Amino acid sequence: MTSPAPRLPDLSVLFPFRAWLRHPALRAWTTWLFVALVATPPLALVLFDDSTHRGEATVFAAYFAAAWFLVLWVLVRPRNVHGALLAQVVGLALVIEMPLAIWLEQLLGGGTENLFQSVLAVGIPEELAKALPVVLLVFVHRHRVLVPRDTLFLGAVSGLAFGAAEAVKYAVEYMPSDLGRGGAMVLVWRFVAGPVVHAVWAGMAGYFVGLAAQYREPRSFLALAGLGIAFPALLHGLNNWDPVNGTVLWVLVDALSALLFVAYARVGLVASRPAAVTPLMSKTPDDRHGAAVDPPTAPIALSAPAGIHAGPRFWSST
Repeated sequence: MTSPAPRLPDLSVLFPFRAWLRHPALRAWTTWLFVALVATPPLALVLFDDSTHRGEATVFAAYFAAAWFLVLWVLVRPRNVHGALLAQVVGLALVIEMPLAIWLEQLLGGGTENLFQSVLAVGIPEELAKALPVVLLVFVHRHRVLVPRDTLFLGAVSGLAFGAAEAVKYAVEYMPSDLGRGGAMVLVWRFVAGPVVHAVWAGMAGYFVGLAAQYREPRSFLALAGLGIAFPALLHGLNNWDPVNGTVLWVLVDALSALLFVAYARVGLVASRPAAVTPLMSKTPDDRHGAAVDPPTAPIALSAPAGIHAGPRFWSST
């Protein structure tokens, strides 16, 4: 004789809604962030239904930019950046960057046929536009302690805003109505990877702006800030140059840019103000020079002194 089958669990066991609602795990911000990440894309498609698709494009651009923001925050961990500063840099970026970059590119005759033109007429206008909000905030908050790692992060956020706005512009104005398979893949790349590439270049520029802000002489400030714009502009122009763009070299340029960004963010080698500094792993003033040494960002650190191109080239990060 067989034993009776065990009784099936009650519904309260199969669907313990009361226990779930009382559990702190379902009230944590990480839970609601996960839910928001899942629900936002379909919500954008439901809420916006117009011929230009600007609403959906804006939500998708903000969606991926926010995801990259979280990654960059964990990677950089800025010490003196708070919500008000972030709101200011995003607001300035959305208001001035795209119009300024477009105006400068039209003035300079932006193109990517040769490397000099790609750097001068595409790379420099966009990197200058992305660095401008950081420069303005450094002057406005000149009495606040902002180390180069902080301005690097502000620059990266400025670049994210620029890349997101550019993705929307590209999706709404430049892409054909019938995307096709290749066009759809380019559009995905625009939304997913384009903003963070701009963030990497703008972050490097922001690092140099933060270093330049430590000097009171205008010549020193302009020299360091100018170098900070020229360096990523060179990478930007090389990235967009026709013989490179869309090839393996294009991938290598982006990979090198990301590696340089991480090096500046995590290793640094920047003093808290211009002064002779000895190579000490210390947070206290150096006895011999009296210079406050910026604490390292990682155990190995030593504390010491995309163009708006509407042409047929889809794979440009401009």
